Amino acid sequence: MAEINYLFRRPKYPVLIETDLRVVGARNAQKIQRLCKRELFKKKDSYTLIDSTGEGWMFMPEKSVISPFSINKQWTKLKIIEFFNSTLTNLGISESFEAGSLSNKRLDKIINDIVEFEGKL
Repeated sequence: MAEINYLFRRPKYPVLIETDLRVVGARNAQKIQRLCKRELFKKKDSYTLIDSTGEGWMFMPEKSVISPFSINKQWTKLKIIEFFNSTLTNLGISESFEAGSLSNKRLDKIINDIVEFEGKL
């Protein structure tokens, strides 16, 4: 697997990245490279990636490129949580991320909390 490349600029880490199984947290590009080695990006040409600012990105595993061009450009706190939890539900995992009140939490804190929660699964 080649090193992860960026088109124009880098996302703000940590990020949430969609895989063939579920959404996974990554604190750096090396984690994404490790996911690629585990062959978790085989079913699609591109995968959704959300950075810690809530910006939507696209990961193209065939070229090992992360691009800021994506269909969903800006994600809300609730949509990010729903996106993450839906992949757990699809796998039959009964646990889900509960953020409590979203109005008083910064988006980057929610992303970081999801990455920590995901790391414990």
